[in-house]
Amino acid sequence: MKWYFASRVRHQQKIVDVANFLDGIGEKVVSNWIKGRSLKPYDQNLKEVQLLAEEVVRSIMDSDIFVLISDPEGTDMFVELGICLNREEARIYIVGKHSRRSLMQLHPRIKHVDTLKEVFDLENIDSEDFNVPLFD
Repeated sequence: MKWYFASRVRHQQKIVDVANFLDGIGEKVVSNWIKGRSLKPYDQNLKEVQLLAEEVVRSIMDSDIFVLISDPEGTDMFVELGICLNREEARIYIVGKHSRRSLMQLHPRIKHVDTLKEVFDLENIDSEDFNVPLFD
């Protein structure tokens, strides 16, 4: 399966750890934004930002499983969620206590869970040997 993780950049390293775990068991994480450096301020890195934005859309459209790590702040992750909602075949999860703070987070196709481990369980991923990170 192809996984896409949407989140704030502050969770980047945890998502890299998750991606390494998933890659190690034959899954594929297509969230390439987790491998890059910060491009802020965006308007001063316009060419790179535009290329990354196009790549993000392609990756979301190519994913089977979309996981949004909720946060009390953030903007781009909601755009990513909107893109994914356009794909009826994708399974969509929102993880964490901030999973119901906007209209689109309550779309009926979305499954709300408290932890990433719950997503793994629902997707039949054995994570017993992996210290699944918690997101606050």
